[in-house]
Amino acid sequence: MGIAENSLKLHVITEVKVQGRLLSDVARQYGLSAKAVYQWVRESDLQPQQRECALMSEIAQLQKRIKQLNNELRTIG
Repeated sequence: MGIAENSLKLHVITEVKVQGRLLSDVARQYGLSAKAVYQWVRESDLQPQQRECALMSEIAQLQKRIKQLNNELRTIG
């Protein structure tokens, strides 16, 4: 998941949970399915420990990708 997608998720979740907008309206505004928005909001309600575990997994994947890209840069340069 990219940074842009994470940012989009954060905006969508904030509009639903903080601003109290209807899920379907937010989905329409961002060109998303209502199901996707529902899942994002639901995921945001997970227990903190589960979210932390998911974030740690994503961090590990990103670190691995950074290493791969650095190796590619070394072989190019």
